[in-house]
Amino acid sequence: MKVGIILTTDNRSKAYIQKLIKNNIILDEIILMNSGNHEVKYSKEIIQKSLESGFDISISVLRTLKENNLKFHEFNFVDINNLKLIEYVKKSKINYYLFTGGGILKKDILTAGSKFIHFHPGIVPDYRGSTCFYYSIINENNCGVTSFVMDQELDTGDIIYQKEFVKPNHEYIDEIFDPFIRSETMIEVIQKDLIKKSKFLKQNKSDGETYFIIHPVLKHISIMNCIK
Repeated sequence: MKVGIILTTDNRSKAYIQKLIKNNIILDEIILMNSGNHEVKYSKEIIQKSLESGFDISISVLRTLKENNLKFHEFNFVDINNLKLIEYVKKSKINYYLFTGGGILKKDILTAGSKFIHFHPGIVPDYRGSTCFYYSIINENNCGVTSFVMDQELDTGDIIYQKEFVKPNHEYIDEIFDPFIRSETMIEVIQKDLIKKSKFLKQNKSDGETYFIIHPVLKHISIMNCIK
């Protein structure tokens, strides 16, 4: 069983790769999708919050890979459905890729030979869709992550693992908390060898609720619920 990861340059990928390194986890392959965009400059407060969450938001994925002498294959785009990536995956011998972002997976990449594992910020089937951590904070006063094998429908794949988290005590939910809860779940899935055990739970696709990008007013309410 071979497991790889497809990284982008976002904060989620920063948390993923840094925590893999800190936990001495070596994957069978690393792919980086990098369009060459300039890195965002973060305040000292945000950087400190990221450090408290186990990663440094100010360090780029590319820098992390190079400074730790990790072998990786780089593409000059961020598009999980790009034909060049699909052809590469078809030739790879990787059974599962950890998915970090780059769009919604379409049929061609899903049928390229490897399977893809997502760490979704919501307990499915109750929280499928977008920005689920905000809705969960409002409804449940906490958050959760579901690891599942991706299929052609939205967040309906076979469940590998689910983990609940206490809501954050800060406002940086997109920048810090989202990468934090996903990366922490990823580490547990790997350390418990859950991918290789393949004891996945099928979802009933007719159950649950699908959410869409949260309205700014509801987002503000969710954030205030964390910092008040």
